[in-house]
Amino acid sequence: MAKKPYSPVAGYSDLKRVEGEIDKAESVDDLRKIVIKDGPKVGYKAFCYMLGGKMTPEGMKPDEACVAAATLEQKGETEQAMALYKRVLDVYPDHAIAKSKVSS
Repeated sequence: MAKKPYSPVAGYSDLKRVEGEIDKAESVDDLRKIVIKDGPKVGYKAFCYMLGGKMTPEGMKPDEACVAAATLEQKGETEQAMALYKRVLDVYPDHAIAKSKVSS
């Protein structure tokens, strides 16, 4: 039986927000507070993957990341959108949406 890739229940925006909080943490106490506050929301496995650098929000929710990138494009924030598409391609080199946007 083929294994499905890990995909947390939490949406991309929640994962991205928590990733930002993890990046800003300056101490173990800061991380504990984030775990208590957001661990149940994003899932402890997703939290640990982000904390350990094993996966990014774009790796866990690539389609939602592309939707967020498209929204940035509509707002005229093309550089940020392209960076997001490239983060998706870092994990999924053949992702159809991200690949078409970056190669165009």
